[in-house]
Amino acid sequence: MDTLALRPEKELRTVWHVICIIVSAIGTLAFLLLAMVNVVVFGLLLLLWLLLMLLIRLWWIPAYYDSISYIIEDDAVTGQGGVIWKRYVTVPFTKITNIDITQGPLQRAYNLGTIHVQTAGAGGNQGGYAELRLVGIRELEAVKETIRERIRTYDRGKVGQPSAQPLGDMTEPPVLQEILQELRAIRDALEKR
Repeated sequence: MDTLALRPEKELRTVWHVICIIVSAIGTLAFLLLAMVNVVVFGLLLLLWLLLMLLIRLWWIPAYYDSISYIIEDDAVTGQGGVIWKRYVTVPFTKITNIDITQGPLQRAYNLGTIHVQTAGAGGNQGGYAELRLVGIRELEAVKETIRERIRTYDRGKVGQPSAQPLGDMTEPPVLQEILQELRAIRDALEKR
């Protein structure tokens, strides 16, 4: 199979800008409440707050968006992103236990969502901690099904591979041969039910 390279949709930047504007407005209102205490402190804090929000909107959001990429390979899903601290994640198909989809209200408005690729060590609620998050994806169900199909294909490909030492080999110690015979007897009994 070919590798599938994914990037977040451009509308993800818009979602982040809207969130930044909402946070800016709430922060500004909070600073207005501080204005009643000390006007000079209020002015400085408000100026710093607005500069921070401007820096986030003009530099951080575009830089972070440009750094994000995902690849669905034949044996793993990988993702990378980050502006100051880069994060590179590879989740092998053999470790994936769950694939969830989440959408917030703004994401739904832009027909976007997040796919959470979870491993056994990541556990928790849906959309909680995930080993890898594919953010800003539009075709959520299609991408989720692509990952699931590749996991199934990967698992099927491993079925036909010979193991290091086949069971029932007469060079095995007698204890292992007895265990194998007992397991076969249990299987036969269960099949008869």
